[in-house]
Amino acid sequence: MIEIQLQGIVLKNGKVSISDSIVSVCIKGHAQQSIRGNDVVCAGVSALSQSVAMALEYYTIVQSISQQAGKLEFAVDISSLNDIQRLQCESIISVFIIGINEIKKQYNEYIAIYSKE
Repeated sequence: MIEIQLQGIVLKNGKVSISDSIVSVCIKGHAQQSIRGNDVVCAGVSALSQSVAMALEYYTIVQSISQQAGKLEFAVDISSLNDIQRLQCESIISVFIIGINEIKKQYNEYIAIYSKE
């Protein structure tokens, strides 16, 4: 199972918002939906999460990224961002949340999402 731990990200009434302090995402595990190399759930989650992490890095928003086999973590100190960076961060994180939730709708038994505020 892929476990996704969110901190500082709130989904309320279909709208994604971020906290005023730290936003972090930790994705770990494997879906095991199919054999290695053919697992569409792992491929989808990996492509989406790595794209989001790279976009946050590209816009110099992310403070830390850690990637190991089967695990990706990234964090943003929201209080250190200017208004434009905050808007970019919220937009990028929104894309991530929307995308992950769409994958979860189709493959619910392979993805668990946990939220800490």
